Amino acid sequence: MFQARIISPRGSLYLAAEATPYDLENLRSHVHDLQSPKAHDVRLELSMDATRDPLMERRVSTLLEGLAAEGIQITLAPSAETATLRRRSAKPRA
Repeated sequence: MFQARIISPRGSLYLAAEATPYDLENLRSHVHDLQSPKAHDVRLELSMDATRDPLMERRVSTLLEGLAAEGIQITLAPSAETATLRRRSAKPRA
């Protein structure tokens, strides 16, 4: 699951969906629909649940690399689930 917020001079959009190839392509389309003449005026804030699927991780990475190469500003934030898992794994074991 991912949550994304696209912020642009042309408007903003919040999208929450499963991390499937279709939904990632849908996210890309929405980012492009909100692009302004200056790509760096568009910001994508993305939060994604942890996944153990290396192919999905690669798809997300490829999407973000492509958008960043276009000048879109990307902000990644761990989801609440991912942050909880990281805190648990960082605790020292007795």
